[in-house]
Amino acid sequence: MAVDLDCEELASEELIASLREVELPTLGHFLEDGFCTPRMVPINEGPQMVGPARTLDLREPDALAVNRALHALRPGDVLVIRVASGLHAPVGAVTAAAAIAQGAAGIVVDGPVTDAAALRNVQDRLPVFATGLIARTTKRTGSLGDDVLDCEIDGVTVRPGDLVLGDRQGVLVLPPTGPGNEVLQAALASDWGEPALLARIAAGEDLRELLPG
Repeated sequence: MAVDLDCEELASEELIASLREVELPTLGHFLEDGFCTPRMVPINEGPQMVGPARTLDLREPDALAVNRALHALRPGDVLVIRVASGLHAPVGAVTAAAAIAQGAAGIVVDGPVTDAAALRNVQDRLPVFATGLIARTTKRTGSLGDDVLDCEIDGVTVRPGDLVLGDRQGVLVLPPTGPGNEVLQAALASDWGEPALLARIAAGEDLRELLPG
């Protein structure tokens, strides 16, 4: 789907549609900040994830705080959870089903998740990213988790409403305005031109002419 990028400011829906067309490694050619480290991996292989962040700083392994965050999800949101302990899974089969019911675009956990098979079964509807898997889960303790606050995932600060992107290569956090129209246009042009470049390389053309040195 082609998107007109000539307007001075992109509407949110147009911006999200455009970002779905850009490969994250292509944005990596133009941006340096906002990328999570290789610790943050896709737990399933869903569609490219793009959406505004709904944040939860889970200071205690409290399942009730996770439930409240699920209640507050809006269609298209990405649920972003920092697990302070790093040793409890706040997301599994039931959490994923609830996020899908709310229309979430994906889930990112700075910490582990559980129910790997169930998460793979819903990968077409809910991409999930985390630092790994664990059988220890959150409990109904009644402790407080801070939702709708800035939280740090894998060294990257995420603010409510920031755009969170994810694909098989990892996770990228952008401000609500995106990477900037100039960068976005350049990244789209690069992706559109890549098949022709690969074909020319495969055809044996001189690399010194195709790849600047």
